Amino acid sequence: MDLSAGQLIELLRAKGEDMDWKKSLQTFNDSARSSYDNSVNSLLDRMGLEQKRSTMEVILPALGIFGAGMAVGAALGVLFAPKRGEEIRSDLGSQIGQLRERGYESYEQLRSRGATESLGAETQQESTQATPQAE
Repeated sequence: MDLSAGQLIELLRAKGEDMDWKKSLQTFNDSARSSYDNSVNSLLDRMGLEQKRSTMEVILPALGIFGAGMAVGAALGVLFAPKRGEEIRSDLGSQIGQLRERGYESYEQLRSRGATESLGAETQQESTQATPQAE
């Protein structure tokens, strides 16, 4: 319903006083708006362009897919777990304890090696200082 302003005025005058002006103007406004939206979209389509998508139109579907992937991953993890949760926790605890012991032993070895090397260096310095130099 593409009407010019003159055609709209003629139409309104012909209808007379019984016409619902508000409804008529709303109908005209709706038709003009849809006509404008269609023409903009068709013009952009002809140019090979499209209207810019809002940020929410991009982020919300991505978050939904990410959440669904997390849920599927958690369900598959529970289904295919080789041991019960209690067993896995106890195994992890014992492995961490063994790692801690090995780390402490390595630290003690390095510490004792460093102490003996520094003690050897100190005694070597003392011995060179204690010997009188020949003139």
